[in-house]
Amino acid sequence: MPQVSDKYLEERKMKIAKAAVNVFAEKGYSNATMQDIMEMSNISRGGLYAHFENIDAVFLAALRYDDSLPHNRFLRPDPKRPLLPQLKKWLQEMALTIEEDKVSLVRAKSEFFLSHSAIDTPYLCERHEVLSSDIQSFIDTGIELGEFSEQIDKVILSQFLISAIDGIMLHHYYQYSKNINCEKLFDLLEDILTAFLYKGGQADV
Repeated sequence: MPQVSDKYLEERKMKIAKAAVNVFAEKGYSNATMQDIMEMSNISRGGLYAHFENIDAVFLAALRYDDSLPHNRFLRPDPKRPLLPQLKKWLQEMALTIEEDKVSLVRAKSEFFLSHSAIDTPYLCERHEVLSSDIQSFIDTGIELGEFSEQIDKVILSQFLISAIDGIMLHHYYQYSKNINCEKLFDLLEDILTAFLYKGGQADV
């Protein structure tokens, strides 16, 4: 029997993860099945279970792949340009991602995060720490350039930003209010961040 290379196995696993993103984007986490994954990735039952033991494992692979995409990572600061407009643009893109839940994992993430403990699913803590670290590095850059106030508690601010975005995502999906407007909520979030990042809440942008 011919040997299958590690590269081939990784490529097939990645193919499944990419296909799974489409399944979870369409059906959410709760309604997706292994059969759906098999059909979308055009792979046999044995081929799928050779890589993933259950739907949770598939979702985590899909989440890792989705997190790796450039538009889903926290922005990398361009020190040659003012930082606040860069942050605002990233927030605007996040708002669009949440509102366009038919082509994103917003619904699936909401369902998975609410039904799984971070203790039992280490990657949830890992991705949170990576995002928090990226936000703090962004703030450090602003402080070093003299654009942001040195009095900022970057740890608290990073946790606040993550919590606010997660809250808006959940609020949007579960429709706690019929009048929710993600764009306006993110506009308010921008105003709050400006007040924290700049002394007196003033910025020439």
